[in-house]
Amino acid sequence: MIERYSLSPMRELWTLEAQYARWLEVELAALAAMEPLGEVPTGTYAAVQSKLHVDSARIAQIEVEIHHDLLAFIRSLEEQAGAPGRFIHQGLTSSDIKDTALSLQMRDGLDILLREADGLRKLLLTKAVEYQDLVIVGRTHGMHAEPTTLGLKFGNWAAEIARDIARLKQAKATISVGKLSGPVGTYSQISPAVEKLALEKLGLRPALIATQVLQRDRHAEVLAAIAITGATLEKIALEIRHLSRTEIGEVEEPQPEGSSSMPHKRNPITAERICGLARILRSNLQAGLENIALWHERDMSHSSVERVVIPDSFLLLHYMLVKISAIVSGLVIHADRIAENLGLTHGAIYSQAALIELVKHGMPRSEAHAAVKQAAERAIADGGDFFVALQENPAIASYLERAALDIDTLLSHVRAMSAEIIARLMKEWG
Repeated sequence: MIERYSLSPMRELWTLEAQYARWLEVELAALAAMEPLGEVPTGTYAAVQSKLHVDSARIAQIEVEIHHDLLAFIRSLEEQAGAPGRFIHQGLTSSDIKDTALSLQMRDGLDILLREADGLRKLLLTKAVEYQDLVIVGRTHGMHAEPTTLGLKFGNWAAEIARDIARLKQAKATISVGKLSGPVGTYSQISPAVEKLALEKLGLRPALIATQVLQRDRHAEVLAAIAITGATLEKIALEIRHLSRTEIGEVEEPQPEGSSSMPHKRNPITAERICGLARILRSNLQAGLENIALWHERDMSHSSVERVVIPDSFLLLHYMLVKISAIVSGLVIHADRIAENLGLTHGAIYSQAALIELVKHGMPRSEAHAAVKQAAERAIADGGDFFVALQENPAIASYLERAALDIDTLLSHVRAMSAEIIARLMKEWG
């Protein structure tokens, strides 16, 4: 991923040096497991371990000659270790090292994502409580529907992030496996006991069964969890963008970006960026799904794809989580504009309450619906008061005399239900 969208500590996890460091970790874990089982001479691990380090320049030099990155890595280790170095990589194949090391990187990357996602969840819950009483226009199809609260918007996002966290945790469990079973996964030159001991040292589980590679449905599951989480962040960012529009103006990014040509502009550029990056995560998932089907016990068609889509997906989601948290934390709330927008329909936003009251007091529902609709259309078209338009309709005058349309009571109910729903969220995750 380009530097612009790469942040610490995720950036350091996916460097070439970090990859080599994990390759070395896996090779040493395998060697350490072989020694007590009598598969290499006593003292081999100590003799080798004390001499080995990652020499990226030497690896690159060897790779130019032999055109194989893992073999170049092993040869550089042999040069450092001397005679005992001949036991490095014994009975293993390249994918044993690469796939197990990739699992380590993905596991550690998911830990970083989970920390950021949980921080966002807590932040959204805090905002939900803070704004549970701020009544705001609820919109469906982009049109004014009924009042809701800004707190419920935050609460809905928090609940979705909590589900994303559960998916990321499940994906972490799925990918926290390794394999040290040799070519085509049959343990032809290495024992399952070595695999078990080595992977325990690495904090991974042995795959119950593998071919020459770990099966790529595992990696696709991780990419799916990342892509879905990205879609949640896109959802949040898109709502913020809509509420920031000049015609609405209810919220604003903490640092909107201006325009090179129009000095008045206050653009929700970071939210727009998050929406755009979510598209990349979805396309990376598609590539991950394509990687599941390989020829026989393995082919290399997945490898080049994964070098791009896996690091990029981790880096992008981390970036998006950090940026959306900054937006939510400093989000500017224009309460005066929120109140102004509540009145744009001149009371028609309370049409369902009027409908229910009329039905409750004896008016047939179809007739009540038609009458309320007519009053709402008249109020919106003429700029008059919705309730006055209702009262001026002789067909419903007798019912209205018995109806109790108290807007303050309606809004109090909205606030009370908002507080109750958010209290449920706090009990579950607060």
